[in-house]
Amino acid sequence: MNLVNAVTTNGSVKLLTLCCLIGMSISLSAHAQERGAKEMPKPPQFSSLDLDGDGAVTYAEFEQSKVPNNDHATIFGHIDANSDGVLTEQELTSHKPPRRER
Repeated sequence: MNLVNAVTTNGSVKLLTLCCLIGMSISLSAHAQERGAKEMPKPPQFSSLDLDGDGAVTYAEFEQSKVPNNDHATIFGHIDANSDGVLTEQELTSHKPPRRER
């Protein structure tokens, strides 16, 4: 009788543990999907930044656009790969924003 009780108890513990692990897995999966669902804002088209149509975006033109935290100088500096004070279409399209630390 003790052996039957031990097997039944052990089986119940294993089943309970398995159910808990499945529940946690489903919860974590749902949380990961929520985080992944948030889309990053898309960068503006070059033509919308090049206000005078000369093929380059000056800092004055760039200031007219909306950027995160109104940090135009920092963002312009990151995009301006050759530091010449103007953005080309190539610089804008090839720019990868820095990743935030977690």
